[in-house]
Amino acid sequence: MSDSGTTVEIQLEKNNSFWLRNVILVTIAQFFGQLAFCSAMTFMPFWFKDVAMIKDQGELSMYVALYNVAGNLSFCIFAPIWGILGDRYGRKMMLLRATFGGAILTPLMAFIADPALMIWHRLALGALVGTVTAAQTLIVTTTPEKHLTISLGAASAGMFAGIMGGQFLGGELVNRLGFFQTFMWCGVLLGISTLLILFTKENFHPVVRKKKLRNTAFKFRLPRFGNAGLLLLLFVFMGFSRDIDGPFLPQLVMEVVKESKDALRWTGWINGMCALAGMLSGLILGYAASKLPLLKVLACVIAIAGSMRLLLAFSPTPEIVMIERFVQVLAGGGMEPLFQAWLAGVTRPHNHSKMLGWSATARSTGWMTGSFAGGGIAVALGGVHGLFLIAGCFYFLMIPAMLYVARRVPPPGVGRKNR
Repeated sequence: MSDSGTTVEIQLEKNNSFWLRNVILVTIAQFFGQLAFCSAMTFMPFWFKDVAMIKDQGELSMYVALYNVAGNLSFCIFAPIWGILGDRYGRKMMLLRATFGGAILTPLMAFIADPALMIWHRLALGALVGTVTAAQTLIVTTTPEKHLTISLGAASAGMFAGIMGGQFLGGELVNRLGFFQTFMWCGVLLGISTLLILFTKENFHPVVRKKKLRNTAFKFRLPRFGNAGLLLLLFVFMGFSRDIDGPFLPQLVMEVVKESKDALRWTGWINGMCALAGMLSGLILGYAASKLPLLKVLACVIAIAGSMRLLLAFSPTPEIVMIERFVQVLAGGGMEPLFQAWLAGVTRPHNHSKMLGWSATARSTGWMTGSFAGGGIAVALGGVHGLFLIAGCFYFLMIPAMLYVARRVPPPGVGRKNR
């Protein structure tokens, strides 16, 4: 995975005394950042229905899909750019860019009433933010390898704790104060996240570049991913499988609970409980992967999560939806940090930001295509119950795909040897 002589590989120093402080600060910052984003974003189907006055279910599914595709498309394009800049100017700088950019752009949603304009805003927001990837990169590049999975799991727990709080807080804010004040408060929370990141530290050493000959024409080329390219394809499939139904959970609740206010409240509670499951999942799976073979942990949680998603297609009540979704996220919510640890373990240290940036692009490509495909399936079926059935099948297909990649890119020995 060389850079063809344009860079000199620099081994980043990980035996530092501040890695634990970084993990704590990043985890708390992730909590506030996701608290803000989820308070704003989770209830957008209700915004399109109640503020933009879109009543037809098929049209509503189309706008929800376009909204999610817009954010994932711009994030997909800009994530590798931010990754390259992170390798040149520092990972802390990139995390500050993501949180501060969100603090500026999110309150602007309060002044939008047109659905098309909201989709354009989502494009801009997706291009500028990306706090999760930036946070993971800072942790990967400052944490000793033996503490990596549990540290990424802790950051994932902070993220899901923020998501959980956002589901509860966002639902109550929208019910009591409306969307305008909800969006404004989200900007304040992202400002707090930015302040926390200011106190993190990294011994950043920029990549040393060789002098280039003058008058040499610039040529764009993709990095030589090598076998890691197979892992990136796995990230695409993971993003697709996990997000094909994600934007449409509020509509599933709408189909089960007919009253709009009750549906909004149930959506908040269900997503809040799922975020609690995700927080626990990040800690449990991070610990399990430090003690057990990575592939066995991943295969087990994927099978459980896929089974729960199949059952969601037949859920008759919001209580059943909550239980099945909770178990699904408890199993699969902490899966992504394990894939990130896998990728980091087969990537040279000076390429960590770049490769994690490309992994974010791969994952976002999966999210984008998953949201688009989910919207098309929901429109074709006239509802979202069938979508959840199809989505469950895609989850199970991840297992053979993962085993195929593992034969060519064996997971690194983290905690115990997984080869």
